[in-house]
Amino acid sequence: MRVRSVDVYVTYRCNLRCTHCFVGENLSTAQSFSYESLTRLIAEARRCWQTEEITFLGGEPTLYPRIADAVHLVQRQGLRARLVTNGLHGFRAFVDRFDGANPPVVGVSIDGSGPETHDAVRGKRAFERLVANVGHARERGYQLFGITSVSRTNAHDAVDTLRLCERLGLTWVNVHYVSNRGFATPEMVMSIPEWQALTKEIEERSADLAIDIRLERTFVPARGHRRSCAVRSHDNLLFLPDGRVFQCPMFIDVPDAHSYTWSGSRLVSRPGSGTEGTLCSARSSVHCPALRHVNPQLHTAVAAAGLEMSCVLEKTRLSRGLVVDDE
Repeated sequence: MRVRSVDVYVTYRCNLRCTHCFVGENLSTAQSFSYESLTRLIAEARRCWQTEEITFLGGEPTLYPRIADAVHLVQRQGLRARLVTNGLHGFRAFVDRFDGANPPVVGVSIDGSGPETHDAVRGKRAFERLVANVGHARERGYQLFGITSVSRTNAHDAVDTLRLCERLGLTWVNVHYVSNRGFATPEMVMSIPEWQALTKEIEERSADLAIDIRLERTFVPARGHRRSCAVRSHDNLLFLPDGRVFQCPMFIDVPDAHSYTWSGSRLVSRPGSGTEGTLCSARSSVHCPALRHVNPQLHTAVAAAGLEMSCVLEKTRLSRGLVVDDE
């Protein structure tokens, strides 16, 4: 298989407990990759999967003791390195310690245009520290992009959050639909009409924003999606510190659904009727085969509306109100 971009959750350690975090109770284990295992994974990605980019996540990846070494190793292999962070003290320390002329591209999670909304999701004083550290990183020459995860908690502030991302000088912003995985409850999940109304507003307001927006449309007309399925196309790998390896992040809460395990030195396939590969082998009336296992009620609602759910990894890129491409 060819896996252009690999996601590695280097640690479950985190200094926050965000209300929508899809990693959920795994954070309490604080489990991490051994550095030896991580180095073998990076080598394997380049040699066997034709990987071009590795993204480090968590938990909070900047709390991983050898995160700077891992970034350097990726770069020495000729691959691009990315980092996704909550932007707090771990990130500040990483920026101050990193001793390379080629810092990684960094995604910062930002879930509100001010402390009232952002801190309700992420915790007290998270907003003011994030803004200060984004400014500090930009002064050091970092390229940063935003990640905003939208639920009923912060949907009212989504457009203003995009405006804030523009003011902070972020290069682009990913807009994610929060589904009920991890800490996110079903009550937090936006309904189909709510999400469609918001995405329409974002499309209209994007004409006034000098920042690219990568938007999950999520609920689309039949055959209105561009991507088939991350599991069926075998072009995505998500490594967790407990050794589980998924092709689709939607399955992370489904017991024993992971397609592979990482032995510490190689990828081991897991056959079985309950794995994501088997569960996705059957056609779905709403296109996304994961939805019926993750949120049966939403699956029913999507089918009743005559819609389909696009792959969670599919995004529409908007620039100044124009659709640039579908990723």
